[in-house]
Amino acid sequence: MKPRFAIALRASVALGFLMLGGCASTLPTHYHTLLGTAAEGATSSAPASFLIDVQPVGIPAQVDRPQLVVRDGGGMTPLEQERWIAPLADEARTALSTELSRELATTDAAGQPRPRGAKVVTIKVDLRRFDSVAGAYAAIDAVWSLSTNDPNAKVLVCASEARESVGPGYDELVQGHRRALSAIASRIASAARGYAAAGKGACPAN
Repeated sequence: MKPRFAIALRASVALGFLMLGGCASTLPTHYHTLLGTAAEGATSSAPASFLIDVQPVGIPAQVDRPQLVVRDGGGMTPLEQERWIAPLADEARTALSTELSRELATTDAAGQPRPRGAKVVTIKVDLRRFDSVAGAYAAIDAVWSLSTNDPNAKVLVCASEARESVGPGYDELVQGHRRALSAIASRIASAARGYAAAGKGACPAN
C-alpha cells in the first residue's frame, strides 16, 4: 500500500504544479515605459546656446516600486501584472531628459565631460505626486530647479503640476503620464532659455 500511496501523492503534487503553471500562463506580465516614440519627438526649435544636465529624479515613496500603483478608493494598489520596464525614477529622468533635449534642441551632458567654456544648465526635478486612476486621470506635481555654472547666477526654484484625462486601460494611463511629464518638461524648457540668457528668471504659470 505504501508504494501506491507514494505514487498517488507524487501524481497529486505534479498535477498541482501543472494547474499552478496553467494559472500563471493566463496572467502574463505587461511592461510599460514613459518614453515616447521617435516620431513623437520631432521638433523645429532653435538650438539652445547651452547644454543641460538633468539630475536623478525624486519619486514619491508610495509609487517607487516595480509595479504600477493605482489609486483604488481611499487606498493605493500595486498591480502585479503591470510593471515598469525600468525603475520609475530612471524612467522619469530619461523621459524628462528626452523631452528637454528635444524642446531645447540641445544635449543632456549628465555624467559626461564638458567642453571648455560651455554653459551648462543643471535641472533637478522632484516628483511630489504621481497619481494614477485608471479610466480617469494621470496627475503629476513637481518641484524643479535650475542652476548654472555661472557663479553670479541665482538658483531658480519652481513648482509645476499636470493632470491628463485618460481612457480605460493601463496603456492609456501610462500615456497620460507621458503627456503630463511632457507638459512639465515644456515649462522647464521655456524657463531655461530665459534663465540661461540672464542668469535669473521667472517661474512659468501652471
